[in-house]
Amino acid sequence: MKKRTIVGMSLLLMSFHSMAKSGYHRDPDLHDNQVVFTAEGDLWLHDMESAATRRLTTNLAQEQQAAFSSDGTQIAFTANYEGATEVYVIPTEGGVARRVTFENSYVYLQQWTSDGKLLYSTNTRVGPANNWSLKQVDPATLNTEEVPVADAIEGAIDEASDTLYFTQFGLQVSRDNARYYRGGAQGELWRYKLGSQTEALLLTDAHDASAREPMVTGDKLYFVSNQNGNDNLWVMSASGKNAKALRKMRISPRCEIIAA
Repeated sequence: MKKRTIVGMSLLLMSFHSMAKSGYHRDPDLHDNQVVFTAEGDLWLHDMESAATRRLTTNLAQEQQAAFSSDGTQIAFTANYEGATEVYVIPTEGGVARRVTFENSYVYLQQWTSDGKLLYSTNTRVGPANNWSLKQVDPATLNTEEVPVADAIEGAIDEASDTLYFTQFGLQVSRDNARYYRGGAQGELWRYKLGSQTEALLLTDAHDASAREPMVTGDKLYFVSNQNGNDNLWVMSASGKNAKALRKMRISPRCEIIAA
């Protein structure tokens, strides 16, 4: 399961109930009692038991989208150390980051799999502009393979069922900041059985909004949708049924985010 969005929204909600500490904390990921996040352009590790926080990186470039490996010994993230944004891996205890992708274009890190591979998306695919695809890379060997689904900019693999849940299109393709978009390029969620010859199944055909960031756990699929005018966390069954918002957010006159 991809945890960054769920953890991020939880920390966001908590921040409005506690003013003990403030800061620009982004892209959190959770493993056991540790949280990794981006602040001031670097990666930081926070231990929830001891409340100690330490800086993991000190490079001039921006590090973001951090994700723990399944055993918690490594952290993958994206950075533009050498120009284009690529995926790097660093030991959780610290050390030198190692580059594992060589796309020379936009890259979004998606998740680690239990066998130690990294799922990411990139727009290096030959074709029309903003043509995205999903790939997996083995950080140990750097062997890369493409996942056979078209125009996929986000994805989450449910390893129990060997199923990929992915996003086609969406405003994240154009990096547009529109809050309430309805049109032919709005994000759609799909399901595909890895290794099969069957076509992917559209899950959000009845959802009148742009959906993104699929996160699967058990028989539930979580995602972000702006159907209510602002981004909210939603959940549906893994088969695409009974979609509902988990938490409604609204913007106050002072531009504060308030949980309903």
